[in-house]
Amino acid sequence: MENKSIEVLVNENFVYAKVLDYFGVEYYKSKNKTLQEVCDEHKINKNQLIEIMEGAEKQSAFESSELKEYPARLIIGFLKHTHELFIKDRLPFILKQINAIEAPLDKELIHDLKMVLPLFVDDFIHHIYEEEDRLFSYIQDLECFVTGKIAPAKMINKIESFSIQEFALHHGDSDDEMKGIRGITSEYQTENIEDIQLKVVFKELQAFDQELSKHAHIENNILFPKALMLEKEAKQKLSHTFSQN
Repeated sequence: MENKSIEVLVNENFVYAKVLDYFGVEYYKSKNKTLQEVCDEHKINKNQLIEIMEGAEKQSAFESSELKEYPARLIIGFLKHTHELFIKDRLPFILKQINAIEAPLDKELIHDLKMVLPLFVDDFIHHIYEEEDRLFSYIQDLECFVTGKIAPAKMINKIESFSIQEFALHHGDSDDEMKGIRGITSEYQTENIEDIQLKVVFKELQAFDQELSKHAHIENNILFPKALMLEKEAKQKLSHTFSQN
């Protein structure tokens, strides 16, 4: 690996670009240098870098079905962690790469991406915070109430002012947030792209799109059904509590 050029390595696996960036290497400026030369130039421990690169390459895929047996609070914890990775890792790296492209082969494409991506990120972050503040908070309150950790009086207004079903219907409208970017990038096709940086951007966008689909699947097919059951149970518990008074 140490004798291969940076361009060859990144073409072999786009995740190497982010690892190099983490070590302070602008891979697109060092694309003609070998990994050994880059390590010498930046005083990087070669063995440590290779170990991290190989670890990123072999990262195992998470099976969402594993979450089905978990309580809602743990599913929410997993989703919040994923949100944080999206906001603090995946999207900032993509934006950084787009903004750093100076002489693209397709100026119109880069212009469109530079216009659309920041708007998408802003909308996406707003969507995430709304989801956490409203939906996740409500589901956690439902679970606490069902398990006896919240008094009935504190749940009445919450249940009357929120509906899992209505939120789920609205949520479904925004599931395919990447549709526009898919169109701009022609479904992330890189066959005719020579610029290594633009290739990385496309591959990162494609990976993010796939992660977003898995994320939506967990919310729609695992979290929402559990939340609806909790809501039903909470309403029954409230009805039983006040019928006895």
